[in-house]
Amino acid sequence: MPVAKVQKLPRTGDGVLTVARQDSAVAFSLLLASGPAGRKSGKGSVTGDPDILRQAFRAGECRLTLDDSEAINIAVVAHTEGGEVAYFELR
Repeated sequence: MPVAKVQKLPRTGDGVLTVARQDSAVAFSLLLASGPAGRKSGKGSVTGDPDILRQAFRAGECRLTLDDSEAINIAVVAHTEGGEVAYFELR
């Protein structure tokens, strides 16, 4: 009998994206996974001001503070110029 794999639901909410010491309000969707030795890995998306997201993409690494005040380092890996959504991976 095949084992059904349970798909995790993403965590969503409002947060703050910090790029070059400037804070901007964003909405986020985050899917976390536990890696070896308790290390977190994950990916997700942020929705916000296109100019801030472009800066985050160009900067590479930035910080996302979640709605429960947990701060995580992320790397924005995809953003379409002028778009309101960017995609990231945890660092």
